[in-house]
Amino acid sequence: MRPRRHNLPMNLYRTEDKTSGKVYYAYRDPRSGKRHGLGSDKEQAIADTMALNSAIYASIATTRLSTIVENKPSSPTFGRVLSRHLELCEKKRKLAANTLKNKASTGRAWEKALGAGTHLSEIKVRQLVEVLDSYEDRPRMALAMRSAAVDIWKDAVAEGWAEDNLAAKTRAPTVVVNRSRLTLPDFMLIYEQALKLDAWISRAMELALLTSQRREDIAALEFRRGKDSTAWIDDRLYVIQGKTKNKVSIPLDTCIAGFTLSSTIKACRDNIVSRWLVHHTRPRALSKPGDQVWIDTISKGFARARDLAGIKGENGKTPPSFHEIRSLSIRLYTASQGPEYAQAIAGHKDATTTAIYRDVRGDEWVKVG
Repeated sequence: MRPRRHNLPMNLYRTEDKTSGKVYYAYRDPRSGKRHGLGSDKEQAIADTMALNSAIYASIATTRLSTIVENKPSSPTFGRVLSRHLELCEKKRKLAANTLKNKASTGRAWEKALGAGTHLSEIKVRQLVEVLDSYEDRPRMALAMRSAAVDIWKDAVAEGWAEDNLAAKTRAPTVVVNRSRLTLPDFMLIYEQALKLDAWISRAMELALLTSQRREDIAALEFRRGKDSTAWIDDRLYVIQGKTKNKVSIPLDTCIAGFTLSSTIKACRDNIVSRWLVHHTRPRALSKPGDQVWIDTISKGFARARDLAGIKGENGKTPPSFHEIRSLSIRLYTASQGPEYAQAIAGHKDATTTAIYRDVRGDEWVKVG
């Protein structure tokens, strides 16, 4: 059964992104069968199609459409560039599974918008801008899409397929954060309520504040290193961060806001046999004492203590989540130990922290303190 034409001229096709609901248009070259992305503007896509049909069928080349009319692009297709980018992300960069999933999702969204068969040399900055503008009502998604495009073109440049990074020339979308920051006084109020609830809630809060790690790394902390361990206790606390695979080791005498890492670890060694520092201490629906506490459960436990403490969001913002403990920790360490220490303990690795890292390709630990 043939797809509906939607009153479109010959060789113009529409594609709907099921994730965003946005509609994109692509021109099918009758000579090669390849599709070329024409953006999301229907009227402009129809106008371009009429011009292309006229040029191709009448063999009249124009300057604006010469790349498609001549059909002699020297660059690879966007589909090939995307496949190579995702291959590098998976095999070379060893990113976390969820990060790879997100990269594939945003990459496919770009592929739908631009056309898998569109050659890289045919894509212009304006086309990227139009796609980003179509997410105007979803600024976070627009930001994710731009970030994905910058990474895709970065690999294209590295492969010699592009001269410069077109995506980097676009304007970064402005995202207004609607979640309140967590202050130390509010943390202590929430902590007081957490002490009245399951023991793992207050322990997870202490560990997050002391180590500046993400909740998935807090949940993964083990008393001993096992075959597949990513975070464990030895002479120091060691973490191979789940999101970035950066390696951080933290001394056990680390202190912040009246808490000491060694004391928190000792408190985690209760009368329940468990390999996990953050573990259940009583039966739950699908868990028994000693089982690992999952990340969503950690977030819900923190939210419960926060609500009991009466902590609300300010100025219409949502209340702080467990993740905000990481931000609070970094701010506290910045104030007490300096920005370099704070960036090191958080595992940040970017241009501004190059001086404090020795780039040994991940073979050595970044030692804090």
